[in-house]
Parts: sequence; C-alpha cells; structure tokens
Amino acid sequence: MRIGAWAVRLSRSFRFATRGIWVAGRGANFRIQLASAGGVVFLTVAYGITGSHLGLVVVSIAAVLSAELMNTAIERTCDFIAELHGIGRDPRIRDIKDLAAGSVLLVALGALVNGIIVFGPELM
Repeated sequence: MRIGAWAVRLSRSFRFATRGIWVAGRGANFRIQLASAGGVVFLTVAYGITGSHLGLVVVSIAAVLSAELMNTAIERTCDFIAELHGIGRDPRIRDIKDLAAGSVLLVALGALVNGIIVFGPELM
C-alpha cells in the first residue's frame, strides 16, 4: 500500500471520528459532561496539579467522555431499531439503554473518586 493512500484513509478516519464527537456534542448529556470536564480542567490549572495526579485527571475526563459517546451511540442504535421495526417501548430496548447509561454512571463515579484523591488535599 502506498503511503499517500494510507494517509488519505487515516485522514478520513480522523474526520469521521471528529464528526462523531460533533454529533454527540449536540446532545444534552454530552454537553453536561463537557462542561464538567471544563470545570475540572479549570481546577487542575488553578491548583497547579501535575505529575501522576494530572494523569488521573486526564484519564478520568477521557474515560467519562468516551463512555458518554458510546452510550449515545447505543441509545441511537436502539432508537433506530425500535423505530425501524415498529417495536415501540420494548423492555429489552429499555434494558440495553439502561445498561449503557449505567456504564457511564460507573465511569463517572470512578472519576469522582479520582477527583477526591486529586483535589481533596487541595481543598482541605
């Protein structure tokens, strides 16, 4: 495979991924998560967090935003399938969507614990 063809495919992949983030950004939940991440970044800079604690902050933000993206994708897929097949309100679809939302909650709680570890000493 030529380097040029590889670079074009890689560029397209990044463009599609960026579009996915943009699409998710129109949803209320992702905006809430993004605003929270902005607040955490502000606190990180304000308190001068560095080193491994900075790593915890970055990984926590990335994990929560990634989980929210996956949750949005799963919810949209479920909604599409339900609409396409005229399912309406099906308890199986509800369970799938609740499981995806639960995964976001678990990641967010883990991020909260990391936040307590990182910012707790600064706030005391």
